[in-house]
Amino acid sequence: MADNNQMNAFMDMFKDFGKNLNIPGPDVNDLVDHHRKNIQAMQDAASAASAGGQEVMNMQRAQLEEALKDIAEMVQGAMSGGVNPSKMMAGQAEFAKKSFETTVKNASEVGEIVKGSSEETFNILRARMEDSIAELSSGMKKDG
Repeated sequence: MADNNQMNAFMDMFKDFGKNLNIPGPDVNDLVDHHRKNIQAMQDAASAASAGGQEVMNMQRAQLEEALKDIAEMVQGAMSGGVNPSKMMAGQAEFAKKSFETTVKNASEVGEIVKGSSEETFNILRARMEDSIAELSSGMKKDG
């Protein structure tokens, strides 16, 4: 029986160890709220990235449709113009030039979309990190 009392006294001393040292414990509600905000920021960042990806895909589809239309027009023009090698070469050269210019323009536009989407995603995550640091800092000041 005496051993049991000693064991209980030891366990009570161990339980009160943190309390006696005034070590602050985490507030569960604050932790849950903190992680909820982190998850929301990740969802927002994923949505921004997804929207940017969708915009790029839509643009690329439109670009492909335009290129196929141009090719069809070139073929129609070549077939209706007869077999004039000089005209055919000039048409192909013009088509190649237009294709190159369009490719450069389209690549630039896609790059701008990706850049904007990446910046938006980064800004969402950066803002959450700044808020998180502020929350931790204010929590330390409150406890200290």
